[in-house]
Amino acid sequence: MRRLLYLTFFLTLLGCDGNDKQVDNTNLDDTLKNYKKVDVKEENIDYKIFPTDESKSDPTLVTFISNLKNIVSKKETTGLFEALDTAIIVSYGGGIHGIKGFSAKWELEKPDNSELWAILNQILNLGGTWENDDDRYFCIPYTQSNKAFRRFKFELEPYRIAVCISAKSEVYQEPNISSKKIASLNYNIVLIEGSFMKTEFTKISTMNNKIQGYVKTADLIYSAAEHLEIKKVDNSWKITAFAPYD
Repeated sequence: MRRLLYLTFFLTLLGCDGNDKQVDNTNLDDTLKNYKKVDVKEENIDYKIFPTDESKSDPTLVTFISNLKNIVSKKETTGLFEALDTAIIVSYGGGIHGIKGFSAKWELEKPDNSELWAILNQILNLGGTWENDDDRYFCIPYTQSNKAFRRFKFELEPYRIAVCISAKSEVYQEPNISSKKIASLNYNIVLIEGSFMKTEFTKISTMNNKIQGYVKTADLIYSAAEHLEIKKVDNSWKITAFAPYD
């Protein structure tokens, strides 16, 4: 299972020594400093993940996702909670699960102010894939697809990469659109550096380091970010996990 391999890799890299040390996901810049640079020896490999949506193979899943999009657009917590499995996983590393934990994590006591809706709105429109790790489930978005990453010969570091979700994402020399355009990306997997995901631009480099610059953060999905896992529970589709690679 890719998420467990990542967790093992991450804990080893941080020097987990059996104490209660926790990963501070609020300071991911510090987390990045603990990672070595990816050594990509095969420069001709096309490090890209192209959009895909396999949900249409099951009409009942299409209906579930369509209803979920409607719930998200209206910020309906009641409908959302009904779509969640009662034991939903919110954090693997933190051991957070259940609807109460989900609600607390996303501050849904004040739903209009929660950032959850914007995140769900984005990823639900990206499409997903069927996964078969421990059990069959549907993964949204496709950028967190295990099968997409398995074609690469080595484990990519989840806290160091993002996937470009645009067919044409401009790379700028500096973090502003007035800066010189130095390249254009097409669904590339990229290494991310410095502050990211909380600013308009993210500093990136391609896997072979031939292109380095800044892209719009809106064009990227962080590989370690939360993703949906949807399964049949008692013959009904439920969201069984919405957790990061932590």
